[in-house]
Amino acid sequence: MMKMTMEVALNVRFTAGILAAFCFGTASGAPPAFSCAELEGAKPEVHLEYLQRDHSALRPDCIFYAIDQIGLKHYAPAVKYLDYRVHEDPTKAHLPVIMRIPTPGSLYPAITALFEIGKPAVPDLVGAIAGPDTTDVARSNSIEALFLIHREDVSEAVALLNRASRESADRQASQHLMDAARRMADMCRGPAINSCMNALQ
Repeated sequence: MMKMTMEVALNVRFTAGILAAFCFGTASGAPPAFSCAELEGAKPEVHLEYLQRDHSALRPDCIFYAIDQIGLKHYAPAVKYLDYRVHEDPTKAHLPVIMRIPTPGSLYPAITALFEIGKPAVPDLVGAIAGPDTTDVARSNSIEALFLIHREDVSEAVALLNRASRESADRQASQHLMDAARRMADMCRGPAINSCMNALQ
């Protein structure tokens, strides 16, 4: 991962339960803002183009700034970066174990950006799950982002994926979508389990 302060700031928009293991940022409790002079004031298209460059030549603060801005501006093409992983930061080795357990959104920042976009990003996420060229990591992270977006009613996401699977004329895409629906249903907890199982029918 990059610097701890960046990781905390990247996750500030997650729900309290998701954030519990990561709220160890600044002394004031307020997350630090990202900054990148090169990208300041640029359009989402420019932020996306920046991320498409050779990653070895990119500045960490600019990577986080670009991804954060893509999410804040509701730019759905962030879905293309669902398998972009942040490298671990060796300086975190001294931290307690609970603070070193990463959330998917801290490892794959595009999850956070798409979570910020919310339901307008759902069609792109469903398309990524169904897509033949989507990597396993990106497909898994698409499911994670969908789960977060529908966290208040996960059965809605299960039903959505189930319906998309049945409506798809492509056998492989249909299978990917149904597999995702089953995995989503398995992520349900408590009283929501029954409604999620029903949504699979």
